[in-house]
Amino acid sequence: MYINEDDLVLVAPVSGNILDNYLAKGYYRYRQQLFTTFYIEYLGTLHDVFWLRTDVSSVKLSSTYNKILRQNKSFSYTITPLQITPEMEELFALYREYVSFEHAQSIYDNLYGDSPNNIFESFVIKVYDGDMLIAFGCFDKGEKSIAGILNAYHPNYKKYSLGKFLILLKLQFCIKNNITYYYTGYIGIGLHYFDYKTFPDENAVQVLLHEPAVWIPYNKVGKKGLEEFGLLAYIWQANETLDDVE
Repeated sequence: MYINEDDLVLVAPVSGNILDNYLAKGYYRYRQQLFTTFYIEYLGTLHDVFWLRTDVSSVKLSSTYNKILRQNKSFSYTITPLQITPEMEELFALYREYVSFEHAQSIYDNLYGDSPNNIFESFVIKVYDGDMLIAFGCFDKGEKSIAGILNAYHPNYKKYSLGKFLILLKLQFCIKNNITYYYTGYIGIGLHYFDYKTFPDENAVQVLLHEPAVWIPYNKVGKKGLEEFGLLAYIWQANETLDDVE
């Protein structure tokens, strides 16, 4: 289900409490649109997905959190309004070749598509080793929420857990800017690719059920427990019931 750019332009910029409200309803950015879904196709198989958000004030700092900050203390970083640069595109191309999950051909295509304008209030965190860009993370900002949109890191720096480091930097941004929720995207049933989105503290994570449409603590059900709330499971169960009737 999409809310297209033409409709969103009427309320643009999609920031402040406008973005907050969409995110709270399970909508997420795709290029210059907003969309929501409760399942995806991966390698020819359908999987239920559930939207996640982190309650920033509830996050408890773990030993892993501190370890990542310590091992990356020699790196510098900046947080600025988003502008896509050639060095970012070069890094994204390296990252895209390295990961197995499908990505757009470029950052511009990922965030803009065919549109010349950005109707969101977007920021980018850039991480440097000296003068070399080794990671970046893009996010959109509302009034009381942010939404992580796109991360990439240099494959040679895999051991530094730069994806998780970017999550920690976004959390720090939230704390400094009085942000309540950090929306991290969805988690997939039968897939492990999105499990990192419960980092750094799954006890602070909330999950959106599609029926009823409510946010509940993730640790109340866990990933395994979410299976019974999946839309696909509901559809399959309904079909089995119809088969029994026939």
